[in-house]
Amino acid sequence: MRKKQGLLIILDGLGDRPNKELNGMTPLESAKTPNLNFIASQGMCGNVYPISPGVRVGTDVGHLHIFGYDSNKVYPGRGPLEASSAGMELMPGDVAFRGNFGTIDDNYTVIDRRAGRIREGTKELAAAINGLVLSDGTKVLAKELTEHRVAIVLRNKDLSSKISCTDPGTAEEGKKLEMPRALDKSEAAERTARNLWEFTIRSYEILKEHPINKQRQAEGLYMANSVITRGAGQEKYIPSIKDTYKIKAACVAGDLTVGGIAELVGMDYFTHESFTGSFDTNLIGKANIAIKLLNEDKYDWVVMHVKATDLAGHDNLPLAKKEMIEKVDKIIGHILGEIDLNNCYISFTADHSTPCEARDHTGDGVPTIIAGGDVRKDGVTSAGESQFMKGSLNNLTANDIFMLQMDLLGFTEKVGA
Repeated sequence: MRKKQGLLIILDGLGDRPNKELNGMTPLESAKTPNLNFIASQGMCGNVYPISPGVRVGTDVGHLHIFGYDSNKVYPGRGPLEASSAGMELMPGDVAFRGNFGTIDDNYTVIDRRAGRIREGTKELAAAINGLVLSDGTKVLAKELTEHRVAIVLRNKDLSSKISCTDPGTAEEGKKLEMPRALDKSEAAERTARNLWEFTIRSYEILKEHPINKQRQAEGLYMANSVITRGAGQEKYIPSIKDTYKIKAACVAGDLTVGGIAELVGMDYFTHESFTGSFDTNLIGKANIAIKLLNEDKYDWVVMHVKATDLAGHDNLPLAKKEMIEKVDKIIGHILGEIDLNNCYISFTADHSTPCEARDHTGDGVPTIIAGGDVRKDGVTSAGESQFMKGSLNNLTANDIFMLQMDLLGFTEKVGA
């Protein structure tokens, strides 16, 4: 088959529910999106489930399915993905965790689980706890990620990822950090649970005295005095998209977690210090890199990721989510002026829904478009969850959307003679 190129735009946490602040519309439905409306009219649309209806997924699992994987077969846990994102090479037996720099009091009660979304000083804070040796000789490795996020690794023999973690959940303020416990009867799990709690206590004693936090306290900011952990996991083999589909793919993103997942599955990762993973990210910079990678014919499939829509959902900011969608729509207009839809398909989706009033990921379908010169058109002409209920992609999964893209690009194999 002839080969074409494809661009996939991911708006993290885009899917939403009717919102009172937006007159009963979702942020996408209420936003002015002439360019999204145009690409919707040039192809197929629908509300697509990351895995299946009603199943809530994390950013990690959502992106694995967008990239064509079955998380039941390859998902190693959030921790190893974060460690990979941070450039940490896991050794056999290591247990890795996704961590937040958070704010707690002396009773280990959570005041703010993201330390006010701290953005500066995290490198120094991670360095302060990196290399910590626990009482049984277990070594702690720590590396900062995007904003408040941090990757944590426990390194020793006879450790297990079959433990609960300290994160009390997104109900947030007023809950105490949870005491880790073994999830099976093994001594390795018991030992790892004890190690994680020792790390939690000792890192609090170190971080609360750190000059970065003393300065934050003086300025009236939340102190990043704790590491709140979740997503324990150990290394697991993931086959490369490059080997499986013989495709050269790239990811342009500011969020290190997404970039790390992309690299883990065999994609090349492009980022810049101005790609913040937040509302002030350099959208035009992302778009120009994606355009360059396509126009120079270096890549068959390019993914461009935007994180801020998810942040707005978690913080219950429907107006900010709407505004971010409108900013992305303008960037899509710029992209449309630089690529030829007859030679390059453009797709649009999300890893999961993060409705503002829910303030968390839900199992709702995510708005999805596949457009191009020879894509079948289903008659939908405007972007929005309600409008897409009439589309042809409804009730498909992220894996289905991936395979449709690969088939359009010419990278699938025929079944049978």
